[in-house]
Amino acid sequence: MRKITVGIIANPESGRDIRRLIAHASVFDNMEKVNIVKRLLLIMQELGVEKVLAMPETFGIVPAALHAVGEQVSLEVEMLPMKVFGDWRDTLKATELMRDKVNVIIVIGGDGTNRVVAKASGEIPLMPISTGTNNVFPYMIEATIAGAAVSAIATGVVKPEEGTYKTKRIELYENEELRDIALIDAVATLHSFKGSKAVWKPEYLKEVVASVSSPYNIGLSSIPGMLREITEKDDLGIYVELGEGKALKAPIAPGVFRSIKVKEVRTLELNEEIELKTSPSLLALDGERETEIKGKITAKITRNGPRVIDYKKTLKIAAERGFFSD
Repeated sequence: MRKITVGIIANPESGRDIRRLIAHASVFDNMEKVNIVKRLLLIMQELGVEKVLAMPETFGIVPAALHAVGEQVSLEVEMLPMKVFGDWRDTLKATELMRDKVNVIIVIGGDGTNRVVAKASGEIPLMPISTGTNNVFPYMIEATIAGAAVSAIATGVVKPEEGTYKTKRIELYENEELRDIALIDAVATLHSFKGSKAVWKPEYLKEVVASVSSPYNIGLSSIPGMLREITEKDDLGIYVELGEGKALKAPIAPGVFRSIKVKEVRTLELNEEIELKTSPSLLALDGERETEIKGKITAKITRNGPRVIDYKKTLKIAAERGFFSD
């Protein structure tokens, strides 16, 4: 019988990009990620998880956490056998290797890290813990609570169909072929190269498609968010074309409100296709310049996103079932 196993993908680059220089984003130190992993290991061991599979990466977050806790942790921890590139390829490969071996995947990163995991996670429940720059998708959650919810799902005390939900994603098509996805926002830009990937100049932004939008989001989904709130639970999305029109200010980066003019705004139904006008375009996906498309660009919002643990619901059910009884 397979051991109760949890995967950990901790991105050492999350919370450390150029937006610390051109905006005012805080640096999320890798030692704090080590501390998060320490608490996760201690809690999951206490609550029945037997094994952890971890992504190797350039900083050594999980090994450092293991060294720090020493003999306090006796559950089995295995680093995945994979080559380390120090970029998104590590996250994608680790997710592919974990998918058939774990009960839950913990993702320590921001929107961009979770976007890569979502490409390969299938139906494996995710616990996204926020440590990035744009953190609309992951939870701002204490690791102790995250570890308890993960343990409840991993051990089967709470079944995935009870304690998780399917998220939305934005699917981008080039000439009717799926090219890429985003979880929160896809933005057609006039940038000509990826460079640092970060997006912070509004004059380069042309169109925004968002699966969620809110005035309390940080990043490009805040632009439509100033016009209408759409939550993860709503079977809707939103499209905005920028240009001469209604003027507003939006927090497109930490510490940065910029003036934006909105030419058109449109609510999108689930699975409704919309053709983008900006082609060719370098698309910014979840806040990062990522994919160049030269042909016909269409987008639609679906419920094909990853399965995410609803930690409040999960912990409520787990408590009712005596999971925390001593």
